[in-house]
Amino acid sequence: MAQPTESNVINTISTATGVPETAINPATTFSELGMTSILAVQLASKLENKLGVKLNLDEMTNTQTIGDLVSYIETKAK
Repeated sequence: MAQPTESNVINTISTATGVPETAINPATTFSELGMTSILAVQLASKLENKLGVKLNLDEMTNTQTIGDLVSYIETKAK
């Protein structure tokens, strides 16, 4: 079962990209999702609103997979 942060990130990415949640897992890369810089900025804003963790474009693009992003958010939230 996915952890709360992971579930929230996957749900937010699914909503932003239109990719079904069932097709997204921690090993999914942003390139597999068709992530663009504009989408990354929108996603960072949505995640900040949902999780209360501020992310900038550099932080979004420095993570390769959904799992990397979840780990980064969990570390930053502490």
